[in-house]
Amino acid sequence: MHRNSDAQWVKMNFDIPCYDIEQEYLSVKEELVINRPQDGHKDWFAASLFIKDNITEVGLKCTKTVEFIKSLPYDRLDDVRFLVIKPEGYIAEHSDVPEHNWLDTLNMSISYPNVSKCILNGEEVPYHKGAAFVLNVHYSHWVENKSDEERLHLIIHGKKKKEFWNDIIEIRM
Repeated sequence: MHRNSDAQWVKMNFDIPCYDIEQEYLSVKEELVINRPQDGHKDWFAASLFIKDNITEVGLKCTKTVEFIKSLPYDRLDDVRFLVIKPEGYIAEHSDVPEHNWLDTLNMSISYPNVSKCILNGEEVPYHKGAAFVLNVHYSHWVENKSDEERLHLIIHGKKKKEFWNDIIEIRM
């Protein structure tokens, strides 16, 4: 497997410490900022833990989360964030990189209310708490959270080591 692929998503087999990450998120959630409101999204928030391999103030407060992130097979961390969709919020349909057809972002579900939905290229991504997917955001996608709970994900952009792809569970073409 490599970055340049037509695959829609790749499900990964990472043992995500959801409880620890969620507890640390709760201690820094006041640091959230609205994420890309100019693009028509509703109640989508973010807090950065790493920017260009540098840990942020939020990251310094999330020691277990940072320890987990550093255990993953990456050569470089470009951007690591908590992404939160508040109750009844959504990410409007969009394509992040229409000019590039590649697998990039590792998107890990820390909490995923049952009435949440992530649609990528017209199909639902089978998220659940603790699921990790590398998504091809070249394809059109949207997300909704129709619950009364927050939907919390941890995302990583960065340069993956070759052994990153040793933990594949499933590929969706």
